[in-house]
Amino acid sequence: MKAFVFEGPGKASLKEVPKPEFKGEGALVEIKTTSICATDIKIFKNGHFKIKDGEKRILGHEIFAEVLEISEKFKNTVPVGSKVFITPNIGCGRCEYCLMGKTNLCPDYDAFGITIDGSFAEYMFVPERALEQGNLIPLEGDVPDYLVPLAEPLSTCLYNLDNVDMKVGDTVLVIGSGFMGLLNAISAKISGASFVATVDVRDERLEVARDLGMDYQINSSREDLERVVKRITGGRNFDIVIVTVPLPEVQSISLKLVSRIGKVSFFAGLPSGSGFPSLNTNLVHYQQLTLTGTTGADTVFYRKALRMVTHRGDLREMLEKLITTIVSLEQMEEAFLRAVKGEELKVVVRNE
Repeated sequence: MKAFVFEGPGKASLKEVPKPEFKGEGALVEIKTTSICATDIKIFKNGHFKIKDGEKRILGHEIFAEVLEISEKFKNTVPVGSKVFITPNIGCGRCEYCLMGKTNLCPDYDAFGITIDGSFAEYMFVPERALEQGNLIPLEGDVPDYLVPLAEPLSTCLYNLDNVDMKVGDTVLVIGSGFMGLLNAISAKISGASFVATVDVRDERLEVARDLGMDYQINSSREDLERVVKRITGGRNFDIVIVTVPLPEVQSISLKLVSRIGKVSFFAGLPSGSGFPSLNTNLVHYQQLTLTGTTGADTVFYRKALRMVTHRGDLREMLEKLITTIVSLEQMEEAFLRAVKGEELKVVVRNE
């Protein structure tokens, strides 16, 4: 079969590899659509601590597939022929975080596209314990195939909003208007935020935010971010600030943009070697701020995200505006390199 294989930092290409075998346990699935994530790009650029030097890995973890073969004991719940959304993280199943349902926080996790071959291929094998943890979620309803993989990144944004306890009527500032920044903004809007402002240094990204119906756009390369925030909020600042860019200086300034008893979410992690932000902890103390962050999502939020993609037409319309390219697996190399250069918001790969 064809697969997009990572072989080390800066090295990934389409190759012919053996089709995974089904030996009676787990599931063999045919990939229908998958999409390129920022994590795939980070792995391509820098590698991953769970991928050893010299080890090859098929990337991809935002997955819509069809079940071709499956363990006998799961055939009633996920019959052969089922169209499924597949969640990426597989916990150890034993630690306290797994027992809480937070497999995304498991210290000994596996994940498609990281420790297990992923979805940038024609076929993929799903281990038995992924079935036991509910990673295969059958579709209920009619959803365009190119939107199903986007339930994975959407789940991380919904999980993030739950973590900051966003309430209907809250005001939200999202710093960064790449795909994940825009998806956080969309998630806040459809979850009842009264005012959502977006920040970026690229006008074309801010135009997308405007087209999505976000309430205000700020180009921080031309405008004083703190001054603009004070002006548009009447000096109050935002109830919630979400930082989706991996820059320590942006994390630092975020504390000056949030209201008293407000919440700041560091949605993006900082790359190795970038240093750490200088935080004014007096602001945290005297204004009673909450600083938090999230990584990934748990299965509950994957299921919520899929239901929302299935049943909310307004959400589907906004998600469609984030997809800049749909390519076949054979066309993926060029599209992946465009994504690496920041020339794409979201690339979906469709097996035809």
